[in-house]
Formats: sequence, structure tokens, C-alpha cells
Amino acid sequence: MSRPKVIFIAQNQPLNNDIQLRQRMTGATERADRQSHRFSDLDLSAMQARVHENTRASLLYLEGRYMDLLDLMNYVRAGCRPVEMTPGNMTRHYSLADTVTLNGIYMHQYLTAHGYNPHIIQNHATGDLEALLRESPLAVCISSNFILMNDIRIMAERIKNISPHVAVIAGGMLVKKAMHAGENLTKGTLRFLSTFNKKVDAFVVEAKGEQTLVKLLNAFENGDDLSNVPNLAHFDGNGRVMFTPRVEEEIHMDQTAIDWHKIPRTYLRHTLPVNSSRGCYYRCRFCTYHWLFPKVHYRSVDVLRRELKAIDELGFVRHVRFTDDNFTARSDRIKAVLDMMIHEKFSFTWSSFARASALTPGLVKRMKQSGCEFVDLGLESGSQTILDNMDKRLNRNESFEAIRLLNDHGIISRGSFIIGYPGETHDTFSETIDFINDSGLPYYQPYLFYYTANTLVHQERETLNLRGLGLAWAHDTMDSVEASRLLMRMIELIPGSFTDGQSYVEEIYKMLRGEGYSKGEIRELFRLKRALQLTLRKHPSATPSNPETVPILQEMGRLVK
Repeated sequence: MSRPKVIFIAQNQPLNNDIQLRQRMTGATERADRQSHRFSDLDLSAMQARVHENTRASLLYLEGRYMDLLDLMNYVRAGCRPVEMTPGNMTRHYSLADTVTLNGIYMHQYLTAHGYNPHIIQNHATGDLEALLRESPLAVCISSNFILMNDIRIMAERIKNISPHVAVIAGGMLVKKAMHAGENLTKGTLRFLSTFNKKVDAFVVEAKGEQTLVKLLNAFENGDDLSNVPNLAHFDGNGRVMFTPRVEEEIHMDQTAIDWHKIPRTYLRHTLPVNSSRGCYYRCRFCTYHWLFPKVHYRSVDVLRRELKAIDELGFVRHVRFTDDNFTARSDRIKAVLDMMIHEKFSFTWSSFARASALTPGLVKRMKQSGCEFVDLGLESGSQTILDNMDKRLNRNESFEAIRLLNDHGIISRGSFIIGYPGETHDTFSETIDFINDSGLPYYQPYLFYYTANTLVHQERETLNLRGLGLAWAHDTMDSVEASRLLMRMIELIPGSFTDGQSYVEEIYKMLRGEGYSKGEIRELFRLKRALQLTLRKHPSATPSNPETVPILQEMGRLVK
């Protein structure tokens, strides 16, 4: 008897970044419009529009379209013409659309072990969904870890138009965040969810979710009543959202280790993700992990050793990305892991998230010896006042020292910064600018403060006079319009550290390293992109053939391979 086929869509990395940015902005606008009635003293829709205006001004636009660094490199290589990428020509250009995420690989292993025949679409933008639907699968599962809710609705509608009888299931982190309140969701949110009726058959509302998913697939296979499956949201006959009881799933990290030899080669790349722990010890007030994963769970060092050895034995993996929320959180464990990696002499390099206060001279030396090449630091602010407001439990001097240590050992770092957190002023923003400029941080990623009720700062909303939601908010010292205007200015104010707008620097960096670019060449490409962006900001009507832009594009053309 053949096993039931299940399609799993892992992410939606676009082939066209400009279109995706427009779609994200449309979704944010719709949300602001939908929730505006809740805040009589704020014009949420107008604020969201101005935030989008400032966001666009902070990005590189050429010939009317947003471009990240990879888009710009493709543009230069094509003779200064925009490149229209398709699934067929994608591999001939620079794109993040061919990367893999751990959720798809893990679900392939998990569903196979539970008697299903999974097919993973690593990226909806490049997968042949129509062909797979012709094989009459039991269900299509969509992960919201890397896909927005509006995109899920669009995908689900497309699936139902092609195969009305195929069950569509959505789950993952964003679904958990959006639907965690269950029956206590606002009327506006419930109305929004009602637009998924007859498109999504069930939502898995659980941070882990794989056990619930298997129970749900069994129910669809056997025609059972969904009300007997825990952790679900589904629709009754009248289109009303119904919630089943919550049963938190346990985490057994050793059981989540991937047996990489059994994963089909088509799902693997030169860079692979590995997760060795889940959860975070800290309770930063802007973060949602305090309730998604209230405890920290670790994979044993021996099991991690076997997994990394299996990756090394594949023979083609050049880089491992540890996806842990905080790879360096526990000093005794990270030292044991690094000593193991040094002993095994793995052939790949690696990168991870790290906490600045954990980076001692001895630890950074071990990191370098074990093959560390890139570290993401959640620095969040250069102002001690804001760090204390966030309950970050980090001293800015510790961040400064961590960057120095990493630079001294040749490990590239990127620091993330939140602009506009309650208490932010022009003075604290200036402290962040000074910190980045003075510290020698190679790359930075600025984020506009995102306000959601799932964060601890929400508990202080009355004290802070914090109102609004998402990217449209105000508090005692700033609103999101002003914060987005400050964020727009960062590229002008920071000459020696580089960012890439909406794209993740670390993903672009790893990809270009895999393509044979040196660390210095990558940094020069980022510098040239900044120079071009500032030139176009100064000369808005300039074209690629203008005297102001030609030298920059020519210099980039000499670098692009």
C-alpha cells in the first residue's frame, strides 16, 4: 500500500524582491486599516503610509524597482539592465531563492518516520506546485516561519482552485503568534481570519507543532472530526473560527537531529542549517520568545557530533549555519561544543547567533579555531538607557569589546539594532550611530521597533503611553514615523559599516563566500552599493549612464564575477 503524499511548503523567498516588498507593504497597510478603529488618538493608516514612504527612501531603487545587493550585482553583470529571474534561469544569477531552511528538511524526516510520503517545496516561488497537486496528495502544509499570513491565503486559494479536495494546513511561528489568543482574539483579527475560510482547512496553533500535524493528517486521512485534534483553529459550517483545546508539545532535542544521509540530495546545498538548542535564557522586553519557548532545550554534544560528522561526510558542504536562538548562551556547553568541533577538524566553516556578553577572549579563540567565520550579534542599541529599558542585560562596553575581539580574530560580525523602542530620543539614536561608527562593526541591520501584544513591553503600555500596533505606533518619546525617518538617515551617518536594507547581510555574505568572493571583495561590494544609493539620493533624476553613477557601476562591474 502506497503511503499518503504530503506537500510541505517551507518558505517563500522571492525571485523579485521589489514585488515582495510591495506585497509586504500592502499587508501592513491592510492591517493598519483593519485595526485603526481601536486607536482613536492615532491615524494608524496615515502613520503606516508615512513609515512606508521613509522605508522606501532608505532603500536602493534603480529604474523604479527596489534592489538588494544581489539584484544590483545581477543588474551590473547584465550590462546595467534589470534581470527578470524565473525558476528556469535562477541558478544563472545571484539569488537567495535557492537556499534551504531547516523546517522543510526536518519535516521531511519527521513525516517519513510517521508513515507519510513527503515532498518538500523548499521555496514556493520556485517549486512546481501544480505538477505535485496532479499527484493527488492528502494535504499541502504551509509553514509560516518564513511566509506571511497574506501570502498563505494567496497560496491556499491557488491550491483550492487547482485541487479543491486537497486539505490545506497552515502552521509555524507566525500562525502561533497571530492566533495564540484563541477565542480572545479581537473582532478585527477574527474578521481577517474569516478570509481564510474555504482556503485553509486547519491551522496548527502550537510553537513546535509536528506532533499535532501528524494527528491532523491522520484525521484527514481517516475522515475523523477535527474537534478531537488539539492545538487547532478551523472553521465551522458558518465560517466561524473554532479553537480546539491546547496541549503543549514536549521537546526532545536529541530526537530532532537530522540523519543527513537519508535526506534526498535535491534538498541539500553547500550551506546547511543545524539546530542544537531551542529557546533563550533572556527576557528582552521586545522579544516574543519568552512565551513561544519558555525553557531552553539542548541537543547533547555526542548527538550533535554525529550530526555534524554526517554533514562533513556528504563531501560538498562548505558552511553550517547554527540556527540556535543563542548559540553561546551557556558557557560550559558552548566550550564543550567548540572543543568537540576542534577535535573533529570539520572541513566546513560555520556561523551563528551570539550574545556579546558571552564572548570572552578564550571563547572567541576557540570559535576561530573551530571554523567560525560569521557571527550575528543582537546588540539592539548603542545607548545604555535603551538597553536597560529593554532589559537586555547587556552593557554597551561589553558589545564594544566583543566586536574588537571578533575583528582581532578575523571573524566577521553583523549587529542588529532596534530603532524607536520606548524611551528612544534623538540623543539615544545618536548614541547608537556613534557606537556603530566607533566600534569597528563590519555590518549592521537596523529594524524599526515592532509592537505586538506578545511582548513583555506590552505589559508596560500604560506607563509608557504605548499605543498602536506593528509598525504604526506611538509612545511618550517618539512615534514610528519619526523612528523610520531616523532609520532612513543611518546610511548617511554610518560610512564604515554596511547594511542591505530589507535583505539579511549574513545570508548574502555566506552566498557570496560560496561563490568565491573574498571577505574584502564582499565588503567592497557593500561599500559601492552604499555609494550608489547616496549618489541617487543626492541626484534623484540620475540614470545608470549619468556621470555621477557611471564610475560606481564600472567599479562594481570589475568586481562582479
